[in-house]
Amino acid sequence: MPELTTEAALNILTGWLQDNIDCGSEIIFDNDEDNTDSAKLLPRVEQALQNVRDLHHLQLLQQASTD
Repeated sequence: MPELTTEAALNILTGWLQDNIDCGSEIIFDNDEDNTDSAKLLPRVEQALQNVRDLHHLQLLQQASTD
């Protein structure tokens, strides 16, 4: 089984949250006051995924400049 990277895990989570939205899931992830559902959580996870990708890209650029 291949290693589960942060990027791969965030991709899985993004897909799962999108499926929840598409199916009209009423899962609440925190409490009845904040009501953080998949639709509220998805943009944050997508931003985290982009941050991980950006960091990976910067690491590759740094490695290339030292080679």
